[in-house]
Amino acid sequence: LASILIENLVAHPCIVLRRQCQVHRTAQKYHLTPFTLFPVIVKLQQRQGLITLWKGAPSMFVVRGLAMVTETVLSECTPLPREVTSRSSLQQIAQHVALKSLTFAVVTPFCCASLVEVVQCDVASEKPGVLDCLREGLGRLCRWGAPSRGRMLPFWKLVGPTVAHGVLHHLLSSLVRSVATWLLELRSRQQRRHIGDRMGAIPRTVELSENYFHDLLAAFAGNLVADVVLFPLETVVHRLYLQGTRTIVDNLDTGSSVTAVISQYRGPVDCFQSIVAEEGAAGLYKGFGALVLQYALHCALLKVTRALFQELFSGRQVRPRQV
Repeated sequence: LASILIENLVAHPCIVLRRQCQVHRTAQKYHLTPFTLFPVIVKLQQRQGLITLWKGAPSMFVVRGLAMVTETVLSECTPLPREVTSRSSLQQIAQHVALKSLTFAVVTPFCCASLVEVVQCDVASEKPGVLDCLREGLGRLCRWGAPSRGRMLPFWKLVGPTVAHGVLHHLLSSLVRSVATWLLELRSRQQRRHIGDRMGAIPRTVELSENYFHDLLAAFAGNLVADVVLFPLETVVHRLYLQGTRTIVDNLDTGSSVTAVISQYRGPVDCFQSIVAEEGAAGLYKGFGALVLQYALHCALLKVTRALFQELFSGRQVRPRQV
């Protein structure tokens, strides 16, 4: 429940802001800190209403669901494993990476369609239907070669960057999560041993709540590190997705106007070089303040969750052992 709440109620508005900044090539304000975003958020709310920062949420649900279905079907029809552990062989890990790569490749056109719905301005575009993401994604998938729209990149040029970003994010977040879990469990065992010597056995409910909270913390650390490290690559991927789609986005320089996304990148390398040449290295981090805001809110929600757990189980603490 906490994960769903974080992802959809707290994180999504920050994701919308971050992606709008990333795709705005001519933006003068880079929003590298959260503080420059607050006046823009106020203006967006006044002009378009409260719901504007949750646009595109249904399409993101569709993409997640499609990825889960694709991964499940592929794992059932092939020997590729969905999960690996520290005891898995190198062959199993390689097969797992292959499964993830195939999954990201399949959902690439739907990610493109979802991004359009997330960043497009509500007042300058028609509101998309729930299944429009699937329709647009299938249409883009069918145009494997040169697309019919102007500067839109062919599907095969988008698969590589998408797979690279998705697989690297999965591997990096999984690695950090495993290390964080090991460190938290080590600390927890030491604390339980110390408390057990003074107070006796620790209730099972308390132990389970601590384990669950440790899972949340480890996932938080993994996603945070992966998002920060891969932020420049994410910017490149999103620029490529939107090219040629004629999308109109909110101008986050002011928050009270709109602008069209126009670019002519030939591929991921050209996109990276063009961003650095025209916008500076900081151009790769446009919207980084929205990511900081997202994880600050996430951290606050984790603190509230921990406080609730402590309050819930505070009355179940064991009494000191009688000597």
